[in-house]
Amino acid sequence: MQPVRNAAARLVDAAEVEVTQGGEVVDVRTATGPVRIRRR
Repeated sequence: MQPVRNAAARLVDAAEVEVTQGGEVVDVRTATGPVRIRRR
């Protein structure tokens, strides 16, 4: 799953997506457990 999180981090840096956990935006680099990726 780390390659997916790395790709999500790049997309967050490019302001393409947000990563959420429990409905709150989180930093994918520090979040533990399942996260959701949504378009901005």
